[in-house]
Amino acid sequence: MSEPLTTPPQTEPSRGPWLGLGIGAVLVAGVITFLIYSSRSSDTRYVRRAEVMQATQADPYAVNLPLSEIKMFEAENLVGGKSIYVEGKITNKGDKTVVGATIEGTFKNSLDQVVQRENHNLMIILTREPADDLAALSASPLKPGETKEFRMTFERISADWNGQYPAVAVKLVTTK
Repeated sequence: MSEPLTTPPQTEPSRGPWLGLGIGAVLVAGVITFLIYSSRSSDTRYVRRAEVMQATQADPYAVNLPLSEIKMFEAENLVGGKSIYVEGKITNKGDKTVVGATIEGTFKNSLDQVVQRENHNLMIILTREPADDLAALSASPLKPGETKEFRMTFERISADWNGQYPAVAVKLVTTK
């Protein structure tokens, strides 16, 4: 005859919650990786900024985007610092619609040496009343033959700046 077992059968530990959490973590990591990778090549992404003091080579289409009526304003901000605003007009003389651009502002000292160079995404002035409303060029693309007003804002200018208008030029362009 068979004898009854004196030891209870061993039960396997449950892997349910840990297995589910592991699968969930892998899926979340996969989705995040996909989103980061796909956003790097997105057409709606802003034009990349160049490093400060590094001159940017102009895009070939930039010759079709002349800047005119450049004006400079100075204002104090709420913290007591000063901001420099550079405004002007940009015209698309090419045959493509421009959906993004970067403008480079170069500030010099009294010896005509570059003391600061900044690149800003082109911000278009949509309305002036009751207050200035700015938007990225991707929100209001520049069609062939069209002229729009733009503004660049500089918050921290080198103390060595000579106070003259900065040199401004279109550098990077995204067309559609």
